[in-house]
Amino acid sequence: MSAKPRPQTKPTISSPTPLLPLPLPSSPSKRQRIRVPTAAFKLLVGVGILIYLVWVGGFLWECVTLSPGSAKGFALGSGSFAHTQEKAGVRGEGEGIISDKPEAYVTFLSSITDAWYLLSTRLLLYQLHHHPHTSDPSRPLVVLTTSQIPTAVETQLMHQGAEVKRVELLVDGFPIPEEMGENHHWKDQYTKLHIFNLTAYSRLLYLDNDILLLQSLAPLWETNLPTVKTGGVAGVGERNKLNMVENDKRTRPEEGEVKDYLNAGFMMITPDGKTFDELRKVRGYKPFYMEQALLNHYFDWEGAHPWEELDPLSVSHFPQKEDLTRGYYSLHAKMWKDEIDQEVVDYWEESVKDMEQFWRSRMIDV
Repeated sequence: MSAKPRPQTKPTISSPTPLLPLPLPSSPSKRQRIRVPTAAFKLLVGVGILIYLVWVGGFLWECVTLSPGSAKGFALGSGSFAHTQEKAGVRGEGEGIISDKPEAYVTFLSSITDAWYLLSTRLLLYQLHHHPHTSDPSRPLVVLTTSQIPTAVETQLMHQGAEVKRVELLVDGFPIPEEMGENHHWKDQYTKLHIFNLTAYSRLLYLDNDILLLQSLAPLWETNLPTVKTGGVAGVGERNKLNMVENDKRTRPEEGEVKDYLNAGFMMITPDGKTFDELRKVRGYKPFYMEQALLNHYFDWEGAHPWEELDPLSVSHFPQKEDLTRGYYSLHAKMWKDEIDQEVVDYWEESVKDMEQFWRSRMIDV
């Protein structure tokens, strides 16, 4: 028997901020500028140059004296040692596959008609880049946007640390549920498939923008999954696919239920152009869950590209108050409207307030 619906809770945050706070100015205003005496400035520059020359000299001496076998892959002009490549590399199942491409988080903002999604994107960016307990500053957050997102919003996201990539809408040719009108904004969700074409990155951790972090996701990158050879996708199942009901009333899985239906809101992927092209041609699935249905059809456990499982504590797709202390890395829900324990909503609201205070404290009156 599925869990009883929890009472609807309304956040005390009545509405999200429509736009982001103003970015910090790139340079202080005239009345804030600090003048450095010329003599002191010249002394500082001289010391800096001396330190730089000593560092370069030591670096070149080390390169000359290293034996060929101990250089470990360093190449002039590469700008990095092999150990850096190993850290950013993708290793297959014992095959030693290494890539020097970077890793990144990625999310998708298709519209701000519902401003809560912009607020959620801002919160995810803040948690990944700025919050002391949840940040992973070694990896950027890529925000995919469409032509429906105002340039001002994209600019503000970039000022706050995001890498914004505008992509074309993928809407033509994909099946949509009969009850969904042609102008319904959910039909834009197929555009999320662009994440598989971001081949400048070795691996991506895709996060729906309504993911709430409880701790840093950095440890999740230590896994060797996924690789293109084994399917290219890893995640956490929502329910058994036989129990998926085509309505908006999602129900919690039973104890011990085999969750072979991937929730596409939290996925680690290996981008691959061939996979992207194949996904655009996939048909023959029930389209109620849009791109999630397509991905489950292509990456089905019984098919040629089975998806792999991440640590089940990576994300709770059905948050409850106990999850706040169970060791979960993140919670996945629309905190402003889903039926969730009040304690979880309170935690989310405090996180939003922390974010707003963080940016208010950095605003400068110019």
